[in-house]
Amino acid sequence: MDKKLFVTIAAAFAALLSVSGCTGEKKGAPPEKTAAEAAPAVQAGSGDPASGKDIYFRYCHFCHGQKGMGDGPVGIALSPHPADFVNDEKRMSKTDAELFKSITEGIHKEVGGEAMSMPRWQEILSEKERWDVLAFIRQLEREGKTAPK
Repeated sequence: MDKKLFVTIAAAFAALLSVSGCTGEKKGAPPEKTAAEAAPAVQAGSGDPASGKDIYFRYCHFCHGQKGMGDGPVGIALSPHPADFVNDEKRMSKTDAELFKSITEGIHKEVGGEAMSMPRWQEILSEKERWDVLAFIRQLEREGKTAPK
């Protein structure tokens, strides 16, 4: 496939993913949760990286890249680039709970007057699937740090 056509198709796909995860609506504060509701049903660190790999390659690699370096076919066209799970030590020093929250709630911020966003995966993936993909992201991080340069 022609590289230019591939990038165009990938960018269109990413736009659809972003729109499906972000309505742009401002909603009021979510209702207060009880302690039982606030605690995740699946505990941190219990994700299955093999299952997470399937999810990652179905949804995430388009932006984050095959090796998690933020260089996917869509990610290279985004500014700022998507998260680099291998080289961004500050981001990856976050706890699993913090990263899980970002995956769950998405990333939505204004950067230089333009909206940047990653979908709220809680609307697409189950809680277990989100823990699984986080387990795979941690695996990508470890593998990237030990790969020969």
